[in-house]
Amino acid sequence: MSWVIGILAILYPVIAYVGLSYGSPSLVALGLIVILLLRYKFGHSLLLNTTYVRLFIVTVIVVLGYSLITDSSYGIRFYPVVTSLLFLGIFAISLWSEQSIIERIARIREPDLPESAISYTRKVTISWCVFFLINGMIAFYTAVYSDIAIWTLYNGFISYCIMALLTAVEWLVRKKYKYKLPAS
Repeated sequence: MSWVIGILAILYPVIAYVGLSYGSPSLVALGLIVILLLRYKFGHSLLLNTTYVRLFIVTVIVVLGYSLITDSSYGIRFYPVVTSLLFLGIFAISLWSEQSIIERIARIREPDLPESAISYTRKVTISWCVFFLINGMIAFYTAVYSDIAIWTLYNGFISYCIMALLTAVEWLVRKKYKYKLPAS
């Protein structure tokens, strides 16, 4: 069940595009809120503490609620903006905590990270902050100034390709970087 909900969450822009092309924004917003609540119930990330997850859920419901109440597509179109800004906030705040979010992820596989790896994870966290900032700005632009087809193309395809590329480049750099670390 959780993998189906995960796929539906990833397909958010496509669902929004189809729904907005053939239905009302209110119905689309209601459907997306249901998907969001199901995702929370059956598959939210264990990497984020429940405060962050609840903040995300409440914020997105407010944004989608705007479309539900006004029958306008703006709440639906602003979901990627809100998501990028929330992730930017979570990643940025983690830079001032004991462990960055990327360090927490790395420690799942390697609990005893060397100091050089901790420094590296902070740099990766910063790179994701830059991505979320730029992605949020582009998502904002497409929400306000683009038609629904361009919005869907960027938020439902291009942004995912950029995330995949960033992840792949980081993985390649990490493999090269780990190779140069002194053996423990």
